[in-house]
Amino acid sequence: MRVFLTGGSGLLGSHLAAHLRGYGHEVVALHRAESNTDFLAAVGCSLVQGDVTNAPTRLTAFMRGCTHVVHAAALVYKGGSWAEVRAVNVDGTRNVLEAAAEAGIRHAVHVSSVAVYGTVSTKTDETSPVDAPVAASNLYARSKREAERAARKVESERALPVTVLRPSGVYGERDRLLTARVARMVRLPVTPLLGHGRNTIAVVYAGNVAEAMRLALEAERGAVTYDVGFDHPLTQRMLLEGIARGMGRSPRLLAVPGSLVRAGADVLGALGVSAPGVDGLPLGRVARLAMGENPYPSRRIRRDLGWSPPHRHEEALVRTGRWLREHADT
Repeated sequence: MRVFLTGGSGLLGSHLAAHLRGYGHEVVALHRAESNTDFLAAVGCSLVQGDVTNAPTRLTAFMRGCTHVVHAAALVYKGGSWAEVRAVNVDGTRNVLEAAAEAGIRHAVHVSSVAVYGTVSTKTDETSPVDAPVAASNLYARSKREAERAARKVESERALPVTVLRPSGVYGERDRLLTARVARMVRLPVTPLLGHGRNTIAVVYAGNVAEAMRLALEAERGAVTYDVGFDHPLTQRMLLEGIARGMGRSPRLLAVPGSLVRAGADVLGALGVSAPGVDGLPLGRVARLAMGENPYPSRRIRRDLGWSPPHRHEEALVRTGRWLREHADT
């Protein structure tokens, strides 16, 4: 395969680029002028400078000679206005897939998110409706819903087979969102544990999601959606202790009663307070994700594509913590 990749300088994109190169596939990575492309160059990707907001005609030229497309670029809880987020996450999706259809691409993978389901309290899979209320301030979830509709519209109108993947929270080396916040917590004299910390949280390792994306590319199935929300059991305590171990730290964990966490999150959420460093992610949702059980079993991708996540959290967390320690000032 010769894969055209958007979002290659991000967490998921960089893991996929390395994974595909390891299997001998070619990768053409689209990047913005200000993006750090050192890792992509080091693993042997071809680099083209552009942006998903470019017109499809320009993007089509970049895709010449490619057989597949992975669209992983997105603004993830970065703040900004709805117009700014929609321009990248929704219009950008349409631009990339319109360009792919024009370039004669055989198959496209669109990276969405389990955030499209909204707030859920029971087991949720690809057969579940995507109609639960989403807060107006949650621009990411709103945009991902619209982006999926845009992807399916291009698929229908342009006969471009599209597989949609919906990961849950993702961590790994080169993560500057989720585990960057965890790193700040484990550096504190006392690290708060929300509730008892033994629940299985909805967080997956980027390397396991990359394997799911590779399988989806090779299967070339259109009009199908796969959740990638559960790879191996991961508890809140495992996440904190594993990252800390990679950072060379031994955190002192202090359990905060779940009732207090939920009450505080609801009060602050009603005041419009978001999670620290993550604009638009309500504190109430953070509390539920941290203290609830992972509701995304991800059975379909295991059954249909034989997804067997190759990386265990015990090792992946330490690698991630080590990367965070080594890049603390970058």
